[in-house]
Amino acid sequence: MEELRTENGEWMMDSRARRMKNGDFFRSIFNIHCPLLLVALFLTLHILSFPVTAIAQHPEKGPGAGIAVDSLHVVERSTDSLLKTDSVRFAIMAQEQRELASRKQVASQREIDLTNDGKPEVLRLTGYPAKDIDQTKLTFTIKSGGKLLWEDHWTAGGYFDTIDHLTDSVKLRRMRQIVTIAFANENFLVIDSADFADLFKHVSQADLDPNSEEAHELFREPRVMFSVFHSRDYWYGLVWDPKLKKFLRVWRN
Repeated sequence: MEELRTENGEWMMDSRARRMKNGDFFRSIFNIHCPLLLVALFLTLHILSFPVTAIAQHPEKGPGAGIAVDSLHVVERSTDSLLKTDSVRFAIMAQEQRELASRKQVASQREIDLTNDGKPEVLRLTGYPAKDIDQTKLTFTIKSGGKLLWEDHWTAGGYFDTIDHLTDSVKLRRMRQIVTIAFANENFLVIDSADFADLFKHVSQADLDPNSEEAHELFREPRVMFSVFHSRDYWYGLVWDPKLKKFLRVWRN
């Protein structure tokens, strides 16, 4: 038993010695390589963090100043580019609207051939807003090569319903919109004799008797007709008579 204890004791002492030696070995390794490990760890963390830092410091550049504001080239605005208004066009329209609103004059103009002579006439609607918007005088003219072919005048009060109580700013905005679209495509129509006859199911006679020989002769071939919005209570249609060399009001409401 004593021999066993001695051997066991020696074995235990040997084991402690081994553990102590191993501990000294690892401590020596740590003491030698600790600085290197710290440097390696620092470099690793620095490399891992570099892309994030770089992205934060150098954000992705757009396609250039010329097209950066175009919604089709800006990711944040291209979610549905087919439905969204192009930002460049919208900005231009907004700028034009601001410039129009700052002007003292309201005006709209279009060139279109109404006389069928191959040369476009100039249609123009202009006016200067009065202090009382209802009293704003508007002038509608049709000219060809500087020659006056038609002229009419009215006041803006006819654009508004008398039962409405609108502020001057609202009236001014509406008047500008009405003047702006005065020569829209929807106000022009090519009609022949059959179309002309159908018109009088809804409108009244003006300068031309629809059953007259003159009317039949005029609409023997298609004519361009322009519908003039004089007021809420008065519309009329203009057609050029090549025989009389003048515009005629062929109908009115």
